[in-house]
Amino acid sequence: MSQLDAFFQPHTIAIIGATETPGFGMWTTEYLLKSSFKVYPVHIKKEQVFGHTAYHNIKDIPDEIDLVIILVPTPHVLQAVQDAIEKGVKAIIIESAGFAETGRSDFRQIQQQITEAAKSSGVRIIGPNCLGVTNVHNRFTSAETDFTNVRPGNIAIIAQSGVLGNIILDWAFYEGIGFSKVITLGNKADLDEMEILEYLRDDPSTEVICLYVEEIRDGKRFLQIARDVNKVKPIIVVKNGRTASGARATLSHTASIAGDDRLYEAIFKQAGVIRANDFYEMFDIAKGFALQPLPQGNRLAIITSSGSLGILASDEAERQGLVLAQLSSQTEAQMRENAPDWVSLRNPVDIGPAQLAMMDQCLTAVLQDENVDALLWIEIIPERVVNNLGLPLRKPRKIIQTFGMQRGKPTFVTTFTGPRMKALLHQELDKFKIPITISIQNAVRAIARMLQYHKFKAKFSA
Repeated sequence: MSQLDAFFQPHTIAIIGATETPGFGMWTTEYLLKSSFKVYPVHIKKEQVFGHTAYHNIKDIPDEIDLVIILVPTPHVLQAVQDAIEKGVKAIIIESAGFAETGRSDFRQIQQQITEAAKSSGVRIIGPNCLGVTNVHNRFTSAETDFTNVRPGNIAIIAQSGVLGNIILDWAFYEGIGFSKVITLGNKADLDEMEILEYLRDDPSTEVICLYVEEIRDGKRFLQIARDVNKVKPIIVVKNGRTASGARATLSHTASIAGDDRLYEAIFKQAGVIRANDFYEMFDIAKGFALQPLPQGNRLAIITSSGSLGILASDEAERQGLVLAQLSSQTEAQMRENAPDWVSLRNPVDIGPAQLAMMDQCLTAVLQDENVDALLWIEIIPERVVNNLGLPLRKPRKIIQTFGMQRGKPTFVTTFTGPRMKALLHQELDKFKIPITISIQNAVRAIARMLQYHKFKAKFSA
């Protein structure tokens, strides 16, 4: 058992600063007190919180405590930490903000004292200035997570930003993304992303790790750990503060010093870490890793109902080091059987308005072609057509599974359409592990990054 299990699988929890007053901490308190977890509210004045007996000090609780969540104002945090350590707890999450990120010397000093308390006691601390963790699979959260619209999955994210963790969970549900764990670190007074990376390496519910970082304090250590983790599971990172303006904003956000972006770029490259430009790209790439097999080569096939979008995809493929697959004569003949004369069956395969009649045979032929390593399917269907004829995706999704996923050929579906059509595609394809993006460029980049990772892993398995 890892010491960090107390953050994700706590048996007993104390909430210092538990509150039923609307505002910061109320939803966390209410959710945990109503959950199946054993939770003790701590409040210096109140006798009850949400009908549960409240203790004036954590040391008064007649039970061992695994995890403490601290919600009290900044001036009272250090005492709460010291009381928790004296109680003999295993782990602490400090959600309270107002420490080093403020720039005030007295608040920086409090944060430093918290760091020293963690080191001298051996108690591990996440925060301050964070929302802690969410374990989607056992539905534990310190982050006010609403599990109504959260998908269990195999993607974990580590982020310095607290509120970002909740926003990502809300957004991801509608993008077909499933999470295992979400960890927000805040100011990193004790635990940092490197120790969490090591924990996730051995986490059986996590297969893909996303990382949002504002500062890495020990580049050499990060390089060693990230390379080691990357041999087992891919790491996808968004690093902000790439410009002078971004670096200044980073300092006031989590008291982080962004540093020279060229140095970060070199570290990520050496560690085999995949760098994304933004969160949309990060999670489009993560979907590929989470749902599809790794490509074995760089030969991309494109099937599109829009010639212009097929050209855009071709341009991006060349920029990303992919080549358009040379389809065999047998593949072209198989697609030609029911094709109108005006259809272009060279790669990219542009079937335009004939897509409903030709899609099944084109998918089958292209995915069976030995010259194809991956497929991008650009699906554009006018809503009026769907209203009249429906959205026939049952056979295509079976074809993708049989001739694509089972044969190691990743397939992405990209759509350029309205919210209703996008929702219908997710409804039909998500449960069959077929990733959908609204960005052609991101879909191509995802395939290219999956190939990059395949080559990285091959170096260590040879």
